[in-house]
Amino acid sequence: MPIISKYSNEKIENILDEVMEVLHKNDVSVDLSLMVLGNSLTHIINSQVPTHQRKAIADKFVKAFSASINTKD
Repeated sequence: MPIISKYSNEKIENILDEVMEVLHKNDVSVDLSLMVLGNSLTHIINSQVPTHQRKAIADKFVKAFSASINTKD
């Protein structure tokens, strides 16, 4: 069963395009991009998620992230 988001694909794609544009504009390497995005995730979780929910949110994110990685060319 597909997961239905409360956010439109258009909104998600627009924000993603803006983030990618900033990284591209600054000629950011893959490792720096991952570091910046990872630090952003950490900041969002630590500043906007109640302490008692942080580990569960992080675990769910890691699971979804891992499942979304294309391991075949």
